[in-house]
Amino acid sequence: MTCIMKSRRFHNLLVAGLLVATTGAPATAIDLYGFGSYWDRGDADGKWGIGLGGSLPLFTDFLRLDGRIAFYENSDLGRGDDLTMTPVDLGLRVHPLPESEFDPYALGGVSCIYADAERSDVDSSFGAYLGGGVAWDPFAFVRLFGEVVYRFQELDGERGRQIDVDGLTGNVGVRVSF
Repeated sequence: MTCIMKSRRFHNLLVAGLLVATTGAPATAIDLYGFGSYWDRGDADGKWGIGLGGSLPLFTDFLRLDGRIAFYENSDLGRGDDLTMTPVDLGLRVHPLPESEFDPYALGGVSCIYADAERSDVDSSFGAYLGGGVAWDPFAFVRLFGEVVYRFQELDGERGRQIDVDGLTGNVGVRVSF
């Protein structure tokens, strides 16, 4: 009987602790951002692009669900063929100092790259990314940020050819918090 009562007390304390930990209201709910980007890729030449993204806190300000889309046009694949790529990313951002003026963070997740070549057949594919950045908060709800991201990905080309698009991406942008 005492074991059952101790088990119930433990269960009640665990549930109460989880409720307290997950119901705290984050300081900012939604981030929307735009960025300029340069992607230096393996088999295709490096290219400038633009992107949009958004993030939501997960239980706390330290962890955010992050989604973004970017657009890179006319990367030279050789033999007069151009490649357009649109990566769509979904991942997490970890902010160890979310309330500081300079907010470093780590990010990572999965990526689907929609790819289209001008003269050859290229298939879209899934991959992953890891990176880090820092945000600077000079104003009340506007943040400037810079980040470096490495993508791990290959595209399937025609005749079984693998197109290596692994590479380093640098992003600089403006984030608005609501």
